[in-house]
Amino acid sequence: MQSLMKALIESQLQTYKDLYDTAALKSMLPWLTSHVEQVRAEMGDDFWPYGFEKNEKTLATFLRYSYEQGLSKRQLHPRELFAPETLESFKI
Repeated sequence: MQSLMKALIESQLQTYKDLYDTAALKSMLPWLTSHVEQVRAEMGDDFWPYGFEKNEKTLATFLRYSYEQGLSKRQLHPRELFAPETLESFKI
């Protein structure tokens, strides 16, 4: 699981870098760099955050909405969505 997460993080970092490669844009958006700068100004450098801690508040809000709208029978908590071992991080 840790190897997969490391690969996803590396891919994310490469994607962030590619957004600023103006010699050959990776997307057809003509004002891509301007859009990226606007997003960074409003959302910070890590606007696609990975990891449980960085997304716990968003998950809690989603789960509250789900409960309030009758989509779930009880109020779930973000940690209930994941196997416990997926929430652990370690270095070898």
